[in-house]
Amino acid sequence: MDHSTDEPALLIALEAGLAATFRRRVRDRLASFGVQVSLVEGQGRNYLEVHGDVEPLRTLALDSWKGIDKALFLGAAHLHVTRTKTGKDDPAGKVAETSSAVQVGDLAIGGGSFSVIAGPCAVEEEERTLRLAAAVSASGCHLFRGGAFKPRTSPYAFQGLGDKALQILARAREESGLGIVTEILDPRDVEKVSSVADLLQVGSRNMHNYSLLKELGQTRIPILLKRGFSSTSEEFLLAAEYILSGGNPNVILCERGIRCAAATRQVVLDLGIVPELKKKTHLPVVVDPSHGSAEAYRVPALARAAVAAGADGVLVEVHDHPEEALSDGRQALSPEELKELVPVLNSLHGLLNNAETRQLNPLPGGTVASTMEEN
Repeated sequence: MDHSTDEPALLIALEAGLAATFRRRVRDRLASFGVQVSLVEGQGRNYLEVHGDVEPLRTLALDSWKGIDKALFLGAAHLHVTRTKTGKDDPAGKVAETSSAVQVGDLAIGGGSFSVIAGPCAVEEEERTLRLAAAVSASGCHLFRGGAFKPRTSPYAFQGLGDKALQILARAREESGLGIVTEILDPRDVEKVSSVADLLQVGSRNMHNYSLLKELGQTRIPILLKRGFSSTSEEFLLAAEYILSGGNPNVILCERGIRCAAATRQVVLDLGIVPELKKKTHLPVVVDPSHGSAEAYRVPALARAAVAAGADGVLVEVHDHPEEALSDGRQALSPEELKELVPVLNSLHGLLNNAETRQLNPLPGGTVASTMEEN
């Protein structure tokens, strides 16, 4: 949190004329949470300054405590996800803030780079998976995704190949040279799945699986955390806080669409959350336009829009015969479509980065630096 050691993290206005006995009770109750509390005497009203880790106090209805008139928290709500000032200003006069990159093997996600993660929704069989991994690699993607364990709405739907799929993914990494992204469902499987995966995905349904989030916080494995399909941005950031507060700094946020009854396929890709998260947190943000559209024909346009919104990467589903897919075939691109899309996304990201650089680094006299050669 952006406070010096002398600044309180919480100010509490006590009720006017509150007796000393009740003031002590409030102070003692606050102090029981491990914070330091000091009394400030005012004219007709007294105040309490609270120093230390006040995060547990945010979850309490302090205004309802007997003797408290109002509680005012200072600074951002999340200790670990919040952007912090670097102490330096950029040339445009804005206060510079930190932005993290997460290292996934040899790949850095975030920090100005753009990454494309692609692959089938589920690992179905070895030959097809190896063929798709080769296609994903040839398209210029950075990581290969494939579900080994699938949390499905229906208990009769394909649930994934489990341990067999992990073996297939290990071979896909060996043959393609790509890092592996796959979903983790159970805290008991973290060690097993992470022995194959370079990036563990926490799916939308498990964003609120706090036992899993706590377990992942005890590791240093990179985590791709997907937003719950009915979750607010605040709930999303608090889910990330579970992992970060456990000691694992390697979290990547993923917008994957939210439920909307009025939309086709009842899903809307909330690209507005990308700049919101970029403003609030230092963590990398990627977008899943496949789940966020539920229709393959929408994916390229939404992927381009994700780049324009400032995403650090996209997560795209690919299948060589989408009509045969055992999971989410409707939203999967073909390998040929992926090969056409990747260079477009990279070019768009490059153009936007160059435009931003020119805007932030004007030449003397008010002109801007140009990366284009003069004719």
